[in-house]
Amino acid sequence: MLTEKQQHVLDTITEFISKYGKSPTIEELQHILSQKSKRWVVQYLEALEKKGFLTRGRGYRSIRLWNWVWFQTTLNIPILWYANAWTPLVDAQENEMWVLPISKKMLSWNVDNYFILKVEGTSMNNFEVAWKKIENWSYILVNREQTALNNKDAFLFLVDGAATIKKYKQDWDIIYLLPESNDEYHKPIILSTSDNIIVNWKVVDVFSF
Repeated sequence: MLTEKQQHVLDTITEFISKYGKSPTIEELQHILSQKSKRWVVQYLEALEKKGFLTRGRGYRSIRLWNWVWFQTTLNIPILWYANAWTPLVDAQENEMWVLPISKKMLSWNVDNYFILKVEGTSMNNFEVAWKKIENWSYILVNREQTALNNKDAFLFLVDGAATIKKYKQDWDIIYLLPESNDEYHKPIILSTSDNIIVNWKVVDVFSF
């Protein structure tokens, strides 16, 4: 996985090669990225090479992307932060520190609707999304566009600004955020409709690696 700045440098190189059919020089990258120091550019190239995203030779335009097809078939989805799958304890701030490349075939046309959260907890470890269980430390793909609530799917809820993954049930003015776990100590979270809660954003896929 890459940091946001590393991804920006990689995207800049990819765009340059796509446009001009050749790799950029360090001087060109320095100019495009508005950096005063060549060393700054070199440090990011070293980091990308270490992570296996590119290789560098000795020539003037020696940057080579590791797998050009890979960059054409995936889109980078931001990993925002943790979502607690037990009780709503972790702030869900959009701190885009990392990205995860996801196949374009798994996403709709508006990729801005997607983000990824890492799951912490076991309250949904018996619930399946796309035939995969939401285990502790797995990653969930969330779609902001899918907001129609039902009692079958898993949703990301924000309760007083904190994130939790649960199933949904409403009985008049009472909202139940329901776990689905093989750990019996997990209990529903019972809320009022007047509580500060955002009840949308559907979990559409799960990744474990």
